[in-house]
Amino acid sequence: MDQEARMFRQAAARHIGDRTGTAIRYSPALRRSAVTFARRRGRSGVPVAAIARELRLRPRALRLWLQEPRTKPRLRRVALEAAPTTPAPRPDTPVLVTPQGFRVEGLDLSAIVTLLRGLA
Repeated sequence: MDQEARMFRQAAARHIGDRTGTAIRYSPALRRSAVTFARRRGRSGVPVAAIARELRLRPRALRLWLQEPRTKPRLRRVALEAAPTTPAPRPDTPVLVTPQGFRVEGLDLSAIVTLLRGLA
């Protein structure tokens, strides 16, 4: 068992290189070998934390790898509705866009002037 753990640690060291911290991503092959080793050691009664120490892994990471894959899909169906379409303004109709980003369409010029006077 020591030899297998040592081989995993060497392969992991090659994979990780100089990276440090908690955001290290192990390759699927390394994960599979760690899970295989952990399941074999777990059958003989060794706690997951001790196995993680042998492999020089974080116990939380090894526990996550040992969990069974989810059977339910992560995605769920949602109903979609088509957004109501607004008719495009005619090219001869003025459009008012304020500095605040408000857009007023569909009014004639005299209505826009009345609107601006009412806002002032």
